[in-house]
Amino acid sequence: MVDRYTAPSVPDDRVTPAFVRDELLKCFESANGEFAHILHQPVTDEQLKLQVKTFVEGVFSKCGVSYVAPTKEGIVRAISECRRNAEQMMGSKGTEIIEHHYEEMMKLVDRL
Repeated sequence: MVDRYTAPSVPDDRVTPAFVRDELLKCFESANGEFAHILHQPVTDEQLKLQVKTFVEGVFSKCGVSYVAPTKEGIVRAISECRRNAEQMMGSKGTEIIEHHYEEMMKLVDRL
């Protein structure tokens, strides 16, 4: 099982939109690992990384924001869309996981 994501403590000058986008991938891997555990769906780390990257790139595209050159506003839009998708997929059994990961990501977003 993937370790539960916690926003890293890094100097402010390292907190760039690209850094936050990359952390979003780690955060989503953690959350989806927890979801897979709850749903008793075995998944390898490599499968999880690939699924998450494909999904997150798709969310950025769907939101009309750049994955390659992200902005704070684009990241906020993508995170909101990811949150909605997770809430629809997991329902009440995912609430605590979703809230934890959302709060951790917003710690970084707020520093942009």
